[in-house]
Amino acid sequence: MNSQELISTLKSQHLTLQADLSSALEKAGLGVKDNGEDIVSDLTKFKNDLLGHLKLEKETFYPDYLDKKIKRGEEIESTKRFINEMEEIAKTVMSFLGKYSSSEIIGESTAKFSEDLSGIIRVLNMRIESEEDGVFNIYLVM
Repeated sequence: MNSQELISTLKSQHLTLQADLSSALEKAGLGVKDNGEDIVSDLTKFKNDLLGHLKLEKETFYPDYLDKKIKRGEEIESTKRFINEMEEIAKTVMSFLGKYSSSEIIGESTAKFSEDLSGIIRVLNMRIESEEDGVFNIYLVM
């Protein structure tokens, strides 16, 4: 996969991840008790999509990005810090998914679930923006 294809794939995955969470949020707005199973299904799809995305980043994108920076004689410590920050965000998201793994749990804390889901969406969107407006653009011109 060339650089352009890799970035296109990653961006496409971002759109899928956003759609997964938007669907869960929309269903939560329609009523958690009536839509609990569908919300869990959306969150499960999101988790699977996220794991695939994180694998592609960790095994392909970031190693190649760091390699290109090294070959250009650029410092990589700030990039490593950025990668670590992204990994911490992933841990937070996985913790959220573990916490709300059943419709019963979601139904027992409807307001908290919706609040937490909105927070995860904000974090995801910030991560996506950081990657797409930052490292992805830099990677393409290397």
